[in-house]
Amino acid sequence: MRPQSSVLTDKSKRPQPDTLLDRSPGIEHRAPSLALIIIAIAVLIGLVWIANRSLARPGDPNVDAMSGLLILALLGVASWGLWMARDQQLRMEAVARELDQIFALSLDLLCIFGKDGRIKRANPAFLNVLGQRPDVLPEKPIVSLVHPDDLSGVRDAMTALSEGRAASFEVRCRCGDGSYKWLSWSANPGDTDGMIYAVAHDVSQRRATEDALRAETVFRKAMEESVSTGLRAIDLKGRTIYVNRAFCEITGRRAEELVGSEPPFVYWPPDAHRENWHNLALCLSGKAPREGFDSRIQRPDGSVLDVRLLESPLVNADGVQTGWMTAMTDITESRRIRGELEGAYERFTAVLDGLDAAVYVVDVSNDEVLYANRAFLRRDDDSALLGHDGLAIPRPELGDYSIDPRHLQTSDLPRELFDGELQHPVTGHWFHVRERATLWVDGRVVRLAVATDISQIKQIEELNREQEARLASTSRLITMGEMASTLAHELNQPLSAIANYARGCVNRMKSGEYRHEDILGAMEKANAQAARAGHIIRRVRDFVRKSEPRRAAVALTDIAEDALGIAEIEAQRLGVRIESWIDDDLPPVFADRIMIEQVLLNLVKNAAEAEINQPPERRVVTVQADQHDGMVEVRVTDLGHGVAEADRERLFAAFYTTKAEGMGMGLSICRSIIEFHNGRLWVDPNPAGGSIFKFTLPLETHLEPESQPQSLADS
Repeated sequence: MRPQSSVLTDKSKRPQPDTLLDRSPGIEHRAPSLALIIIAIAVLIGLVWIANRSLARPGDPNVDAMSGLLILALLGVASWGLWMARDQQLRMEAVARELDQIFALSLDLLCIFGKDGRIKRANPAFLNVLGQRPDVLPEKPIVSLVHPDDLSGVRDAMTALSEGRAASFEVRCRCGDGSYKWLSWSANPGDTDGMIYAVAHDVSQRRATEDALRAETVFRKAMEESVSTGLRAIDLKGRTIYVNRAFCEITGRRAEELVGSEPPFVYWPPDAHRENWHNLALCLSGKAPREGFDSRIQRPDGSVLDVRLLESPLVNADGVQTGWMTAMTDITESRRIRGELEGAYERFTAVLDGLDAAVYVVDVSNDEVLYANRAFLRRDDDSALLGHDGLAIPRPELGDYSIDPRHLQTSDLPRELFDGELQHPVTGHWFHVRERATLWVDGRVVRLAVATDISQIKQIEELNREQEARLASTSRLITMGEMASTLAHELNQPLSAIANYARGCVNRMKSGEYRHEDILGAMEKANAQAARAGHIIRRVRDFVRKSEPRRAAVALTDIAEDALGIAEIEAQRLGVRIESWIDDDLPPVFADRIMIEQVLLNLVKNAAEAEINQPPERRVVTVQADQHDGMVEVRVTDLGHGVAEADRERLFAAFYTTKAEGMGMGLSICRSIIEFHNGRLWVDPNPAGGSIFKFTLPLETHLEPESQPQSLADS
């Protein structure tokens, strides 16, 4: 912006005629007009005097007097004319100075340019607003300052001005820094001087405000038209004064049909007029509920929609309420979905309430029960009497979890927390409890637990174990019964030898002919035979006695020695040779000694019986053992007739046997015993012919000692 100190107010500081700020053209040319008239009168008098002198006679005194008077008059008129011309000139200069001051000090943008559109003069306001230099603008076309997009309007205005008509136009003019400002021009052509006088106003702020208002209006309109909520405005009498696109789409009506309509509205269902009149009355009285109300509307095709209406006052810029604004939302689909969800929830709740298992959800941070089914609530009714955190269902202790549930984050979910059996410390009921960490509906981390009462299952398992123990004991007695004759024969040999040695010693001593060494040798042999018989009796007694199963660390070689010692008696009767290849360096197994002896004896006895019809060289039973993956695997191999593919799994079923005189319980009991020890029993074909029966047992270091079961055999 150029300072206004450049404004010229006196003659000495007035710019030269070739500057942009020079006074208006034609002003000084009109100033001496009165003096010219006076001079013309003087000239006329002079002409009259000359004519008079030419017509008069020479030497006529009257003529000379007249001539003198005319000359004096002529001189007076000329002097008066010159004085008047000077006075008029001074007045015109004062007017010009005043016009220059007005031109320079005006806040409006004043500009003078020729009919060719070239700028002749512009006031400081023009220069300051556009930031132009005075030495740049002279003789510059006005169109050179106009934005290219606005040139057509300027050309039309210049055409009108050249035809002598006033013109107004609004264009963007370039500033000295290259930016543009909006100027509103009013121009008029001069009457006689051929100049165009124009005044302009800076309307950039107004245009920016209008553009912002226009953009805001377009934005709000677009926003109103893009929302899915129907908007309707009514005046204080209920007449519709505005609807948006969504309102038209929901009602299925055109805006022209809705705007200006009065109640009852065309979209009111015929059977809901009373309800809608009531809702409208509440709205107009300002008593509509803040949460809105549900209603129904009918579309032109007859379909009815459920909608929710929210009413709010419509207030103008002066703060005066002029009506009510209604927001309408189509809730038909959401109401249908909500109904389906409620139905699904009821079905889901009915399923959970129908379960015997207790299902509940607990907040991990404060153990608050957020949900519980009927089975949980039934048990919790007596929780005050049962204790244990006030619940009838036991909960895992904090140390039972693999991770503290209170420290779980959303990224850790879902996660298994606990899966095991718990016994209530007061009631003694057993529960299978499974807990899983998950995210609750409100974003909290919770424990989802399912607790199933397995007390009856535990009792049945206990009864099964007792029955299996009785069957195992009975099976051992049956085995000894089957081997009774063989055992009697085996015991008869040492007893006969003892009797013979004792009789010989008695006879020698009666005869008196004996040596001390002979008697001592015979007694030592009798003692050895007695020890042999006692060893057989001890093994049989330990094998058949009833006792509590006690799992402990025991060497597999000790188990095999006792079991094969008994089996050897039957094998000799059948003509079968037993070979044992068990390494003494095998680690101890965690097992009940008598139970594993029964399994090994049963398998060896079956293997020996399978080889009865084989040639003598094939009557060999091999017992081997080695270690695999923390377990000891024992193999009993025979060269007998083998087991058919179809019979391999059925072989371990109760009451299934391939022997004519068998009961079908031996292998079933053996499998139960091995499974009780967390092992496995199965049979594979022997590539050399026959079968290989295998079973596994855990090592002492592989399992922690378990609590002793109450009973697997009657004492």
